Amino acid sequence: MDDYTLKYKMAGSLDATITGKYIYTLLCDLVGASGKIQISIGKISRMLNISRSAVRRNLHKLDESGYIMIHSKRDDDGTRKANVYEIV
Repeated sequence: MDDYTLKYKMAGSLDATITGKYIYTLLCDLVGASGKIQISIGKISRMLNISRSAVRRNLHKLDESGYIMIHSKRDDDGTRKANVYEIV
């Protein structure tokens, strides 16, 4: 079985909503070799054509379930930046 098929089989087995699986699959597609990606909720929302609140809610559920880790980021002056999401 190739990596492409394995990724979707794994996403299908997550204990998450369809939207959560959709977001998880997108993150898996975008992560680098480090298993991390910095991306805004707005960009995820636009890419998947779903609301920002649905993205935010499902990201937190994926984090609480242990599928991803969310790392908050700030500039030196304290301004919020896009979070970093790590596939666990």
